[in-house]
Amino acid sequence: MEICISFAPVSFAAILKLRAPTALIRKARSYKETDPVGPQGAYGRTKLAGEEFVKEFSDRHFILRTAWLYGDGKNFVKTMLRLSETNDKVRVVRDQVGSPTSAKELAKLIAYLLPTENYGLFHATCEGDCSWAQFTEEIFRLAGKKTVVEAITSEEYGAAVKRPAYSILENYMLKMTTDFMFADWHDAIAEFLGKQ
Repeated sequence: MEICISFAPVSFAAILKLRAPTALIRKARSYKETDPVGPQGAYGRTKLAGEEFVKEFSDRHFILRTAWLYGDGKNFVKTMLRLSETNDKVRVVRDQVGSPTSAKELAKLIAYLLPTENYGLFHATCEGDCSWAQFTEEIFRLAGKKTVVEAITSEEYGAAVKRPAYSILENYMLKMTTDFMFADWHDAIAEFLGKQ
């Protein structure tokens, strides 16, 4: 079996496409795989184009939409820990909500799905949700950091690229078609930080 985690075509078997969610049409609940998407920029449009390419290329595919992913390498968790070493206070947005997702949890899902023929589009995030500020507070609490988190608005932060305020993905198709269950984000970050 060959696994592709890019847009490069493969010759046979399952195609695996990992991506963060494009902007979905805003709803008052978590987004399901069947909800309409509405990319708001070039980045989102290219991700959606990648999904469409994979769907056209093969019926035997796994497309996994994930969000707020952390693990080895550069990521939000490590950035916050690094900032806590040199700052008494960090400013973090409170009005963007999502589900922090451990790369280890995502890898467990990939290992679970690959030997199956349960192909399709799946949302793939840890259970539960929080704001970036709440996530940072939990990171600092678990790591024993005394750095204060100042919760601010996205407008106050002033990022050049607008981020979605609500990006909670419901793992609906996983729950409907498998017995796989992601860990709660609190448990996943505790495990991740316990191994640092």
